[in-house]
This record gives sequence, C-alpha cells and structure tokens, in this order.
Amino acid sequence: MLSFFKSSKNKIPKKGKSFYDRENLIQTTKELSNVLNCLSSTKTSKTNSNILFQNIELNAISEKNLEKDFGEKSYCLEPNSGIPDHRIYYFRVTSKHLKILIQIHFVAEQFFFAASKVYSDALLTTSDKQNVRNQIISKYHPDIDDSSFDIDIVDPMGNILFTQDNVFFYMKYIANNSTSQHLKKQYSLNQTPKSSDETEDTLNKLI
Repeated sequence: MLSFFKSSKNKIPKKGKSFYDRENLIQTTKELSNVLNCLSSTKTSKTNSNILFQNIELNAISEKNLEKDFGEKSYCLEPNSGIPDHRIYYFRVTSKHLKILIQIHFVAEQFFFAASKVYSDALLTTSDKQNVRNQIISKYHPDIDDSSFDIDIVDPMGNILFTQDNVFFYMKYIANNSTSQHLKKQYSLNQTPKSSDETEDTLNKLI
C-alpha cells in the first residue's frame, strides 16, 4: 500500500463481528470468482515495477508475519463464505482526516487478496481521491491515463492493483500466485450460468 497510509497513534473504537462481516469483500464463492477473474483482464495497464502492499511485495505477505509487517490487527474474521480455511485480518488506520480499513485475505494460510477502503467522517472529496490516484500513477505508471479514478495495473509477476470509485474509494490487490490460480480454477467451475429457460422462469416469478 502507499507509504502515506501510516497508522496513527490515536485509539480507534473497537468494532464487532457484524461490522467486519459487512465489510468483507468476498462473502461468497461467486464474489471470490469475480475478484479472481480480474487476473485475466485485458484492460490492465502494465507497470515495470512490482506492486507493493504497505511496501511489501505481494508474494512476501505471510500470515505468521502479519503483526511484524502491519502492526496489531483490529479483528480476525472466519467468514461463512463457503471457502474452506478462509480467514481475513482487518487493520484500521488513519492519515490526517482520512480513514483506511485494510482487509487481508488468506486461504489455508496462503495470501491471495487485500483491499484498502479509503473514507472519512465527511464525504470523501474529489481532491482526496485525486491524491490517492496521483500517488498510484506516480509510483507505478506515470504514463497511465489519469482521466478516471478507476485504475487497473498489472506488474511483471502478473499481480493486479485496481481501484474502484463508488460510495467509497477502494484499492484492491490480487496476488498472481498458486493459491489464487487454484481458487480461480476451482470456483470458476462452480459458476455455471443459468440456461435461458431457467432465467425466464426466474423472471416470471419476480414479475
């Protein structure tokens, strides 16, 4: 993650399981498949630099070293996602008026996905989002099209960094490793599209 996201020493009120359940970006196997399909995206811009998360290479993120690398966790969630051995570690940090909620995902102790949600007590301003975007562009791809807040970048290892600007501003990181590729293959097979007859039946029930 970018270097200006450093944890402050201000105490942040603790949240419970229901809060972190809602914040989880991979709540189902379908959401897992949607995330990992980004590894096959043809819309990414290439960077010659390795993508880093909190200045750590994605292939070096280890569950056993989380506290050393990221500090004290805010919560560890074992979600009912239908994905065996799925664990998520949350970290809540601040940078001036900005707040950042970090989630780091592991399956069977192997890292595959992380995200940072950037927000504030007030509405996140265009200037705030421009600051984040400009630092990403400066760090990874100075020649990238900077007309949008939605950025897709792939590094030489095939790792992905992309941003999403909707109600909140997210930076999402996908490690292109054996765990991600295994999960992508395993759960993409389970996402069988409905036939046209099934879709029509569903619509008939809803209308």
